Amino acid sequence: MKRTLFLLVTCLILSFAGTLWALAQEAKTKEAPAATEKPKVAAVKAETLTGTLQMVVADKKLLVVAAATGIPYDFTVTGMTKITAGGKKTKLADLAGSTGKPVTVKFLPEKKAGNIAQTVEVQ
Repeated sequence: MKRTLFLLVTCLILSFAGTLWALAQEAKTKEAPAATEKPKVAAVKAETLTGTLQMVVADKKLLVVAAATGIPYDFTVTGMTKITAGGKKTKLADLAGSTGKPVTVKFLPEKKAGNIAQTVEVQ
């Protein structure tokens, strides 16, 4: 009698565990994206700021622009940033002599990395 009861309880426990495992596997396959689906990426929209070039720190790849309100904004310049001055392509270090001039910066506002400049146009 004890042996039969033990076998019955063991079978119930194993069947319950097997059912849970099967449900977990089914949920896992439903959550996995199909091979043809593109992964969803949180897109940050680019913004534009027009103001006055205040400071350039080329060795830290930093650009500071004062908005029309006088508030300074820091921008990180990357290797992908397109920089122009007077309509001609230039380098960040060359903008050091352009402080005080009007500038337009198209940038991505990132929470962790700060404002990442995409384009910098100095008039």
